[in-house]
Order: sequence, then C-alpha cells, then structure tokens
Amino acid sequence: MERKVGWEVPSDEAERARRIALNAGVLDYGFHPIHQQGKVIWPLNEMVNVLFGEIIQSNFEARIELNPHQRLAVELPDVELPTKWELLDDLVLLPSDSFPNGNDDTWKAVCRALKVERVGRGAEIDSGPMRQSRAEILLGSHGWVNHKENGIRYVFDASKVMFSSGNITERRRMGDINAAGDVVVDLFAGIGYYTLPILVNAGALVVHACEMNPDSIDGLTKGLVANMVMSRCHIHQGDNRQTASKLEGIADRVLLGLLPSSTYAWELAFNCLKEEGIIHVHMNVEQQELDDGTFVKETLKSFEEMGSEVKLLHLEDVKSYAPRVRHVVLDIEVRKL
Repeated sequence: MERKVGWEVPSDEAERARRIALNAGVLDYGFHPIHQQGKVIWPLNEMVNVLFGEIIQSNFEARIELNPHQRLAVELPDVELPTKWELLDDLVLLPSDSFPNGNDDTWKAVCRALKVERVGRGAEIDSGPMRQSRAEILLGSHGWVNHKENGIRYVFDASKVMFSSGNITERRRMGDINAAGDVVVDLFAGIGYYTLPILVNAGALVVHACEMNPDSIDGLTKGLVANMVMSRCHIHQGDNRQTASKLEGIADRVLLGLLPSSTYAWELAFNCLKEEGIIHVHMNVEQQELDDGTFVKETLKSFEEMGSEVKLLHLEDVKSYAPRVRHVVLDIEVRKL
C-alpha cells in the first residue's frame, strides 16, 4: 500500500471524474481505485483543484505492472482496441482499421498508453512498382523515424515507405551470414532492409543497391550515413531492368527481396553473378507448393535453364503472408556453364 493523493467522488460521478483526470493527465493508473460506501477514490499523480468531490490522502494498492495492451484498455475503455501495432522509434503505426472515429484525445491517449510521441495509421501498401506506404500521421508533424533493430539504424519516412516488422528474422539472418569480402547486388534495396545488415554485420566489401523510389533512396542514403557505411555502397537509381545491365558479372551474391514475386528479375540476378555465386530468392508461395517440393524444384530448374549448375543451400520460412501462403527465401548456389 502507498499513501498518496486521491480524488473522492460519489459512485455515480466516478466515470465522469475518471475521464476528467485521464484527459488532464493526472490519473495514476499504476494504482487501483478505492471503492467504498457509495464512493470511489481515484489515485492521482499530483495535487489538483476539482469542481466536485474532494481531494484527500489515502492508501492505494499498486497494480501489477501493466503491459501495453492493458495500458491501452485503461486509457480507452469504451472502444474496440487493436491487438497489434508497429513501434518505430517514437512513432506507433496502428492497423488501418483502428479507431475509425478517433480524434486528438484518442491519439494522445494512445501516446500515453504506448509511451510514444507520435501516432500513425497504416494503409494498404501501394501495389505499384514503388511499393509506397499510404500511412497517415494522426498526431505529429512528420513520419521520419530512426528505428534501431539488431544494431542497425533504419532511417525513413513511415508515411512514404513501407517497413515490415515481420521480416525481422530475415534482416537478422542477412546480418549473420558470412559475406566477408563479397561484392553484393541488391536488386530491390528499398531503404536498405537487407543492404544495411549485410554491410554492417555480415562484412560485405561493397553493395550495389538498385532502387527506383526516390523516397526509399532518401531513407537508404540517410541509413548508410547513420550506420557509417556510405563509402561501401553504390546506389543505382531507376528501374533495375536498366540499371542492372551495368552490373553484369560483378557479384558474389545477389538479393531478390521483392514480394509477392521476384521472378521477372531472376535472369537479371543471374547475369549480375560472377562465374559462380549465391542468389537469395524471395517469394510468396502457396503452402501446398512448399509441402510437395514443387516450388523448390521449379525454381532450381529455372536457373538451370539459364545455363548453370545449381545447388539448394537453404530454404528460409520468413512469415505467413496470407492464409496458406508463406513468405520464403530460397538460397541458391549457382555455377555458370
């Protein structure tokens, strides 16, 4: 028990008092309210003046540490709450269907509960080649974040470019591979999802980063500077069907991080390789094609038909993309004939 200031009100005024204290930022939800004899005493974190009820000292029982979901339920008890969100620096990005009737008070409550400064709401990613974010900033003046993950700093405008937290394991894996001394071509670099970990943690000699979205290139450039690897990355702006032609025969390793399908760039990746090397093929694949081996067999066959011997090194199951559809990465060793 802890003795602290509280606001004593009649039970029929309790909810009104709670909302007033909450909106004023003085409700201390680290403690349980006291219910007694037709009255409720709300715990406060400071002394205030009130228009009804009475400010008193009382002994309050501390709550068990609340998790973010519980804190959100305390702040917003009468609305449907999201079950997940993305935390990016001091910005929370809510799902697209969250709080359809939200207002400034809602966003401030979200900030208090999730301990952030800004609130955004996601939207369906643009299906065009730019893969642009359509996220809306609800509280805050901009969408720029400096997001740290696995020792890497990703710098980007979350209202303009996408960032999938679900791919964290693959970003970590790219930082854990042995790429020491490798020349790498990333045909879909974005803000550096895989370029940065392979430079910072995996020891690549240099990465040639192909990207056509100017907003992504802006973020990639800032990320390279933030991670102090700018000198080891060459950015090739534009459609990789044009830019990759300048990179033929130079790569030890090629990254194909495009979803839902990277098939149009498979031959580009093959051409970028030296006489032998490794290609990391990202794809969304039906579970049945994984279970029966069709996906692996057909993918290896496609690269063989380009004029090579191929060897499966690894099949990485990254995450669920949709019901019975998996985001996977196929690591293939290629030896040109």
